[in-house]
Amino acid sequence: MNPLTANAASRIHALLGAFLPEAEAVARSQDLRELGLTSLQMVNLMLSIEAEFDVLIPASKLLPTNFRSIETIESLLSEIAR
Repeated sequence: MNPLTANAASRIHALLGAFLPEAEAVARSQDLRELGLTSLQMVNLMLSIEAEFDVLIPASKLLPTNFRSIETIESLLSEIAR
């Protein structure tokens, strides 16, 4: 497994804890906006993901759809890791 995506879900859950209450209970496919994630929080989540995974997300990938759920974030990280 790629070290970038190893334990990605648990690492993302930990980051979400700063933005959503009970983040550990969030299912991988749940829509984060429906859970109350605001636009500003989404931007901060994007920055947190870049820092946590030591990646630079290309501007073309900084789309709300790529940060809709833990699943879509994991997919984005896998794509960046290629």
